[in-house]
Amino acid sequence: MNKNSLSPKAKKIWVFAFEFAGIAKVGGLGEVSANQCLNLAPSPDLNLTVFLPSHGRHKTMKNRLHLHPIKNSTGKTFIACETINREYFELEFEKAGIPQEDNKVELEFWKGDFKQVPIILVVGKNPLADFILNNEEIYGMTTLNAKLALFAIAMKKFIQFSIEEFPSQLPDIIHIHDHHPLPALLNCIQQLNLREKTTHTIITMHLLTWPRRDLQFYWECGLNNEKMNIQVGNSRMNLTLRELYALVKKEDPYPPTLEAMGCVFADKVIAVSESFLHSDIIPNCGGDLIRKKCDFTWNGCDWEYNKILTMVLDKFGSKLLNKNARLQHSPESSESPESLHSWDFRSFLLTRKLEKLGDSEPIIRESRIKSVLAKYCIKPPYHPDGTVDNFTTDGPLILVTGRVSPQKGIETLLDAIPTVLLHFPNARFLFLMIPSEFTLKDMINYLKIAYQFPNNIRFIFGIAGSIYFLSHLAADIYCAPSRWEPFGIVALEAMAARIPVIATRAGGLQESIIPLDKDPKNGTGLLVPIDDFQALAQALVSLLSAMQITERTYADPLFNESERTALLSKIIYAPLREEFQKNPLYAEHIRASTERRVESTFRWSIVSQKLRKIYLSDNF
Repeated sequence: MNKNSLSPKAKKIWVFAFEFAGIAKVGGLGEVSANQCLNLAPSPDLNLTVFLPSHGRHKTMKNRLHLHPIKNSTGKTFIACETINREYFELEFEKAGIPQEDNKVELEFWKGDFKQVPIILVVGKNPLADFILNNEEIYGMTTLNAKLALFAIAMKKFIQFSIEEFPSQLPDIIHIHDHHPLPALLNCIQQLNLREKTTHTIITMHLLTWPRRDLQFYWECGLNNEKMNIQVGNSRMNLTLRELYALVKKEDPYPPTLEAMGCVFADKVIAVSESFLHSDIIPNCGGDLIRKKCDFTWNGCDWEYNKILTMVLDKFGSKLLNKNARLQHSPESSESPESLHSWDFRSFLLTRKLEKLGDSEPIIRESRIKSVLAKYCIKPPYHPDGTVDNFTTDGPLILVTGRVSPQKGIETLLDAIPTVLLHFPNARFLFLMIPSEFTLKDMINYLKIAYQFPNNIRFIFGIAGSIYFLSHLAADIYCAPSRWEPFGIVALEAMAARIPVIATRAGGLQESIIPLDKDPKNGTGLLVPIDDFQALAQALVSLLSAMQITERTYADPLFNESERTALLSKIIYAPLREEFQKNPLYAEHIRASTERRVESTFRWSIVSQKLRKIYLSDNF
């Protein structure tokens, strides 16, 4: 239990999220909600409680999260009941064995804690609610709308329950992450307004996905048309939901996005980077209606290189390194031993480990994704279960991780690969990607291209945790060719693992990466224009050349001056080329700079302090 939960002076913060790392997570959003709460929960002036749909996790995490159903003041389990409009949500309940006439939902609220952060999971009790809320796919294509609505209805019931049973525990602030909990937030504020309880609201925007919903959707979520007090521009206004909807919609022929509705409604709008705030959120989510109530808080990363190194060595032991190197390793050392370099890990990963993942890996929960893989992964180096073959030989490694999404710009990198291979025919590209039902076509297109380069490309779709850290220790370059990127935690993870990053000038990537061509002393990577595969190829060739100079100076006794000169000529960035002319081992300096960048600026304990100040501020 949160040690501050009984402090009468602590501000009570309710956090609504659909992801929370350690419980349910797809992407960076889950890392943010979890790490912000974990770092702020010990604060004596904050009392945090996190609410999220169960996503079925209550079934496997009951003991680990110390979960138990919430009871009322008489000791009876609180069960919320409601009916929903099945036809509106177009759900195929019959496939789940739910009778057509069944439209009643029963909901429970299971309270526990995650590393001393209070957690409340909204659990579907009867078959209909179970089918929606307990669906393990967080953003299931067929159930997402209903999950948003049912979570909203549940929170309406819970706030009513709290008003009657535990009024002293009502929130001072409700903070939602992205648009998914917006209907739940609106329901809570409407109910609190009826009791004249002032509660401030915050929305953190992690990504724009343009989810448009008609006014009927809000009614189906349990909302009414009571007036709500909203900060609009320079003043506060009392608006009904219908009036708010019209204000945000303006002259647009299409319904407003949930994101714009949330930003106009909230007292404070937070983006995950300054670039994302000004280039995307303000222009697309309200303009002057929200401009003066906006701010940004960076995301963070707590990866530590030496801990990752220790975990990988403990896991693979003598399979990975010779006995002398294993014995020399000291987790307490600030520097890795001379015998440990990225190419030691790389050779093991690429030629021995790729085809030997952990049990049931890659992990894919969605049956439709499994079916697509079984259909298209029909010849080597890909297999119907999503596994892949090893590469036959080692080679410089470019690593890509993240969700399968047009946002990530994978097509740009695939277009750049032929040019890179002209200079480095042995280059290897490893993509560790998390697919979804919304991006099956993208996954298929990637596979079709990958089949053209069986000696150079591997895509692993699904969770491959057994090689995730190993891949980061093995990589020469991390690539983030995003078309848009609100922040880009993956770039921080790469830098924490001492990998230089090549990324596009998109969103937060511009704020976390220090360009080597501008500041080679402190640089952590290179930035290129969005959707420019030629510029991306040039950057890859340049940085691969630089990294190869250091590797071959260390590891290749036959490496000669003419070969070094040839590699230097491929580095198009003069400041970077000059550093390698002076010091062929300069890649070690770059790797140290990437780690230092995260350590000094982007630890969660550092970046979370700005949110703490916002929570404690009276200036909403």
